[in-house]
Order: sequence, then C-alpha cells, then structure tokens
Amino acid sequence: MAVGVALLLAVVISGCGDDDSGATTAKDPASSQSEPAGTSGELPDWAPKIITDANDDVTGLDFSAVGEPSDQLQVAEVTTGTGAPVEQGQTITADYFGQLADQDAPFDESYSGEPFDAPIGVGSLIPGWDQGLVGVPVGSRVVMSIPPDLGYGEGGSGPIPGGATLYFVVDIIDAT
Repeated sequence: MAVGVALLLAVVISGCGDDDSGATTAKDPASSQSEPAGTSGELPDWAPKIITDANDDVTGLDFSAVGEPSDQLQVAEVTTGTGAPVEQGQTITADYFGQLADQDAPFDESYSGEPFDAPIGVGSLIPGWDQGLVGVPVGSRVVMSIPPDLGYGEGGSGPIPGGATLYFVVDIIDAT
C-alpha cells in the first residue's frame, strides 16, 4: 500500500460488504479517527455503488449500473460533513479507495491501513484531487470520477493504464 500512496504522489509531483447507505459509524472505538459524519445524500447516476464492511470502510465499487465516464471531473458528497470546508494549502487526512471501472480490485486504498496525509490544492496530488476536494467539509465522504487529463493522463502510471478514468471514494477525516 505504501507503494501505491507513493505512486499516487510521485506521478503528480514528477510531472504533471454492504451497500453504503451513508450511515455514520465509528471506524474503531479505540481510535481517534472516525468515519464521515453529517448529512447523507444519494449517489448520482454516474457513480458506482460503494461497497462497505461492518465498520463502513470501503471495500469495493460496483460499476454494473454505471455508463461511459464523462470527460469532466465529477464530484458528489455521499455524506456531507459538519466540519469546516477544506481550504487550498491545508494538509488533509483522508481514507481513500481508488478503482478503475474495468477492474475488480482497487489500484490503491488506505482503509486497510493508515489514513493518508497530503497538502491539497497546491499541485502535490493529481489535479482531480486538488480540484475536487477543496471546499468539501471535513467529515464528508466524497465519490469522484476523474478524467485522464486530471489523473495520470495518456501515459498512465504503474497499474493504471494511459487514458484511464479514475474513480475514488474519499473520506475527509481532517484538514489543518
């Protein structure tokens, strides 16, 4: 997984269960980290169904009812958090799950390990994250469809082929 997180960061820096009903539950009673809390919303038609485990950790995405991806960034708050909106330049702490529509497994995820920390909106991450997460309230669960030009482009990276649309579920835990 560390390789996947490094891959997610390195490419941009170098050049460029159950159906989720939106219910909120604690991730781990012994942990200070928790799942998104706030108002739940419906998944838009373009978004895959989010598969979660008993702790509400994302374990998969079901693309069976999803059509062709858009060439535009699409972002939807599955759960709208009650925290302050993420600001450009802050460091976010987030759990994430990334998968391609034609794959059965994620290309990267953090739910099985530690949350991810990175500056947002400053070019350290792929442009889809920088554009899609600034302004989203802390505590939110967001689903994103990121077109190739805001992801890894035509060159791809590691297990991600060139021209791939990336789908992510991101739980914004904190922003400082």
